[in-house]
Amino acid sequence: MDMPSSSSMGSGSSMSNSTMSSMSSMDMMKMYFHFTPGDVLLFDTIAPSSAGAVFGACLIFFLISIFYRWLRAFGRGVEYSFAARANRLALNRVDSEHSSDRASVTKGLTPAEAAPNTLQISNPKFIFSSEIARGVLAGLEETLHYLLMLVVMTFNVSYIISIILGVVVGEIAFGRLNRNYVLATGQGSCCG
Repeated sequence: MDMPSSSSMGSGSSMSNSTMSSMSSMDMMKMYFHFTPGDVLLFDTIAPSSAGAVFGACLIFFLISIFYRWLRAFGRGVEYSFAARANRLALNRVDSEHSSDRASVTKGLTPAEAAPNTLQISNPKFIFSSEIARGVLAGLEETLHYLLMLVVMTFNVSYIISIILGVVVGEIAFGRLNRNYVLATGQGSCCG
């Protein structure tokens, strides 16, 4: 069966119009770094075209980037509190199981060696409420991460600079929070 070529179909056909509209939208997206306004941001209806609108979008991305870094620091704190809670639950379980044997086990040890709080749990107990909160927090964090990535993929340098500056300011403001927990447990390191 022979299909007519696009030149013989005429300019009024839907195939020709859809091809032309997709080509014109491809012409609008610049695949190189630029400062020109008019890029579509996440939704077709959001395309800042004036200098003020671009500045407003940059300000919003700057603030979202700062919030993203705060959210990461908050996540580290939540992780610390969940680990401490799981550790307390494990210690309570160990204390209740071995309360009668404690005196015989701790004889001859210094108080620091005999302290029950030294127990460290490598795989904490599954606590449903903690895992739900951890999952929601991770979902929110990844959503922000991907939304910022999509904005960077517009190749608009003003958006990229505002996101990078927001990350820098957010890291300066919140990066130190709960960092000791990450360093002590080795979480977040590249190799272990």
